[in-house]
Amino acid sequence: MVFRKLSSIFDAVISLFKGRSIEYIEIELRELENVFALIVLGSFIGLPSPPSTISLRLLPYMGRELLVMSRVSERLDDMLGEMAGLFDIT
Repeated sequence: MVFRKLSSIFDAVISLFKGRSIEYIEIELRELENVFALIVLGSFIGLPSPPSTISLRLLPYMGRELLVMSRVSERLDDMLGEMAGLFDIT
């Protein structure tokens, strides 16, 4: 009886740790994908980048990152541009 309770407690703790570790691995994977995208496409924002031949070879693997980047850029608002538009600053 006591052994079953201890076993169920240990099983619950182990499943909790497994769930958390999977979450941490998924977060790390997303961050590594972001770093990969930044390395390959960093020349667009002025960062030193690998030679263009390497970037072009890696570009087919960047499909998902390009979609994410375009979605994020669509959601961003240019507040300074909107303020300049209100005051007719060109």
